[in-house]
Amino acid sequence: MSHSNPQIPPITLMRIPQILQVMPVSKSKFWLMVQKGEFPKPIKIGRSSFWTIEQVQAYLRERMGQSTN
Repeated sequence: MSHSNPQIPPITLMRIPQILQVMPVSKSKFWLMVQKGEFPKPIKIGRSSFWTIEQVQAYLRERMGQSTN
């Protein structure tokens, strides 16, 4: 029996250490940005916080666009 479910694209999740490698801010500054709504809220899985790579890339693209104006 063949199921014709559409393929779910893979989702890449990032944790804080990976994000801080591409964003030059401290961990406390990063959490402050999340709290203020400047950075997307995390996806919580258990007690761990994750962000999709798309969320991080969109944030960085937005910041790069603002810095060129």
